[in-house]
Amino acid sequence: VLEGHTSFVLGCAFSPNGKRIVTACGDGKARVFSAETGECQLIIEGEHTLAVTCCCFSHDGKYILTSSRDQTARLWNATDGTLIKTLRHEDWVFSCAFSFDDKLIVTACDDKTVRIWDTQSGQLKHTLEGHTDQVVNSCFSADGNRVVSASFDKTARIWDAQSGIVLSEFKFNDYVRSCD
Repeated sequence: VLEGHTSFVLGCAFSPNGKRIVTACGDGKARVFSAETGECQLIIEGEHTLAVTCCCFSHDGKYILTSSRDQTARLWNATDGTLIKTLRHEDWVFSCAFSFDDKLIVTACDDKTVRIWDTQSGQLKHTLEGHTDQVVNSCFSADGNRVVSASFDKTARIWDAQSGIVLSEFKFNDYVRSCD
């Protein structure tokens, strides 16, 4: 049992080596647990002011990325929890993910946009616009050239990660909540 959160858990992810699990919680904290023992190894707190909505490890295991209802995504040192970068948004951030080479970050937002960021500089590279309702999830293709987004507008869209152009749109009968 992974113990310690004081509110609902909105997400969790394994580290690349499978030895740790990071969790995102409604209490505004992320916690890192041993996947073998369940022991809490690290608490990431003090920066997010509202619920942490999503979390993940970078593919090299050096970083943890979190998103929050406080209109930010944050990049942390995975060893000691030191804050490295804050990526500011204009509304809630529902999800966050690294590209497979860890050079880019994608975030899905309540303001109907998807944003692509440079991991090292923290600079915004593209704002992908076109959804007509909140975007609740997004991620990169394995080659990093495309992004897929899921929205409450009942569509999933595939975007060119370099130009920000919509390549495909898929319409559904109900909300699209996740993509991977």
